[in-house]
Amino acid sequence: MKNILIINDFVSLGKIAGKMMENILSYKGHNTFFLPTALIANNFSYGKNAILDCTTYLEDSLKNWDDLAFKFDLISIGYIHNTKQRDIIYDYIKNLSYETTVLFDPIMGDDGSLYPSIDETILNNYKSLLEIADIITPNSTEAKFLDLDYEKLKESGKKFIITSVKENDEYFVKGYDTYDYKVAFKKLPNRLTGTGDLFDGLFIAYYLEGFSIEEATRKTVTSISKIYKKVIEESKEDNINIEKYLDLID
Repeated sequence: MKNILIINDFVSLGKIAGKMMENILSYKGHNTFFLPTALIANNFSYGKNAILDCTTYLEDSLKNWDDLAFKFDLISIGYIHNTKQRDIIYDYIKNLSYETTVLFDPIMGDDGSLYPSIDETILNNYKSLLEIADIITPNSTEAKFLDLDYEKLKESGKKFIITSVKENDEYFVKGYDTYDYKVAFKKLPNRLTGTGDLFDGLFIAYYLEGFSIEEATRKTVTSISKIYKKVIEESKEDNINIEKYLDLID
């Protein structure tokens, strides 16, 4: 059992963001600490929302866990709500007294566009957090807006996984460990929310089982495909009720 810290938003509607990841990692037997950056009523595609900023809670929790000498085998960073949160997280990780793995999924957009809540300040916050990450997992839209310099990332020893890459009507996940690789997948017709969070949760689970980054990516793509097909067979909703499909994860 590993200690995993998930820093992400808590969305009340559906199984997305940190809730999705926590379910998968708990099912896999890990001790998960879900630290919300914001409480959000629903995803932003509805056009209207209610948000509670959790900056004070974030800061107090990290200090409390530091005082208690809690250690995390992996820290996953997702949605960041403001610059103060960026500073808190950056300083916390920079000052850790032990080695850990930091996975960073800069949640900003999809399908070529940024989410309505993402402005230039938040974009710059995400860019600055690249420095403290060991593994970066943006989708192709987020990678574009981050202006990722892949050669520079490789030189600095960082690993990355770019999801939802389209080339000549084919879809891939592209990654880099100590070498480049790509994993093809079949894009299914229905669009489901939370697939990026599903990817992160599964990848972390496989990676912590000792699989290489490439192996963990391939197993993640396989599991997502099984879950995705089952969901669209059984439901007309766009949400993945992940608890129903945990038995599909090997």
